[in-house]
Amino acid sequence: MIPTKPPAASQQRPEPNRQQVIESLNRILRSPTFQGSKRCQDLLQFLVLKRLEGDFDSLKERVIGAAIFGRKIDYDTSNDAIVRVKANEVRKRLAACYSETGKSEPLRIDLPVGSYVPVFRWQDGTSEQPPLEVVGQAGAASAFQNWKTKPQARRKSFIAVGLALGLAILFLGRWIYVRFSTDAFESFWAPFDRSDESVLLCIPARERWFFDAPVAEALKNASLHGKTRLDLVLSPGNVALVPFGEMSVQNFRAILQLATFLARRGAKIDVRLVSEVSAEAIRKGQVILLGAYHNPWAMELSSGLRYRFESVGQGSSETTWIRDRDSSGEPKWKVSKVWPYASQELDYAIISRTIMPVSRQVVVSVAGLNGFGTQVAAEFLSAEHYWNEFARLAPKGWEERNFQIVLETRIVRELPNPPRILAVHVW
Repeated sequence: MIPTKPPAASQQRPEPNRQQVIESLNRILRSPTFQGSKRCQDLLQFLVLKRLEGDFDSLKERVIGAAIFGRKIDYDTSNDAIVRVKANEVRKRLAACYSETGKSEPLRIDLPVGSYVPVFRWQDGTSEQPPLEVVGQAGAASAFQNWKTKPQARRKSFIAVGLALGLAILFLGRWIYVRFSTDAFESFWAPFDRSDESVLLCIPARERWFFDAPVAEALKNASLHGKTRLDLVLSPGNVALVPFGEMSVQNFRAILQLATFLARRGAKIDVRLVSEVSAEAIRKGQVILLGAYHNPWAMELSSGLRYRFESVGQGSSETTWIRDRDSSGEPKWKVSKVWPYASQELDYAIISRTIMPVSRQVVVSVAGLNGFGTQVAAEFLSAEHYWNEFARLAPKGWEERNFQIVLETRIVRELPNPPRILAVHVW
């Protein structure tokens, strides 16, 4: 076969103009692939328009975060990856669009990895990007001869190549780590992004006792001095009981973590106490259940699953554990004395995700044996970097299936350390 000559510059298709790019952008934004995410629509439109305007100063992570996602202009991008996460989602949606409904699009809009500057090119292969510079045969032979006759230059070249290879390996490892964790993280939260309904955050609370000052002082002194007997004469009104009037600091931190995270993703949030939640509300939309022992909805959800919470006793005599349905014998994940009745060095948590067969509604349970476990489970859900290990352990196709994750956290001076995955079950 005789190779054909490339077309002359005068015969090549002209670069896309502004009107053509905007018309193509509008069609892409109206496509089914982008209709499900307003934030992806807003981000892509912002990037394309700024690129057309030549405003490259606005195509920086911090500026994008402030303009599109409501962050402060000086926010810490290393701790808040919203722009990187959504840009990655835009890339996936663009790829899906051009492989489906966008096949007939004459113009293609791409967002290169590691950049927020869109690229416009014709789908027939003509690109606005300049061609790579190619070294001719004579130049290549001259360069080879020069390299061959200079040992010092050759040694330097070996060193340079070694360094470049090492950096490439590091970059590839980092890219793989980020890619897998980002994909798993975004796959988990995708149903919440696609839903127009509010995310129901169902939170636990315990009954709280209120005492008059003299009664409270007497109880305090008895506790401090280890008294086992206390004689008190109570009058009407000395003691009051408020149902669902108390919540642990750890549970509050978990609620704050998830509510803040969901708000940053643009989700509508409906926070309710367990006493305010009906079975109909659980069935209606996307649901996150916090806590276990004081959240009957969470306990009911876990009752038929492989990993579930069990306990015996109450207060200072309570022992709690996670039961593995597929394992007999003594439970591995057990806490004999829970804080504050004793110093607690370990806590365990379960994250359960259940997808309803017909409605595809998602119910997530986030709970620990104690509040420490609940707190770190909430941190796990809302932090992208924890998901790399889960993506490695979970089988292929987990995105459309139910799963449970068992976590462990070490507690130092009543503060939980980062979680560690103990088990993953997918069905």
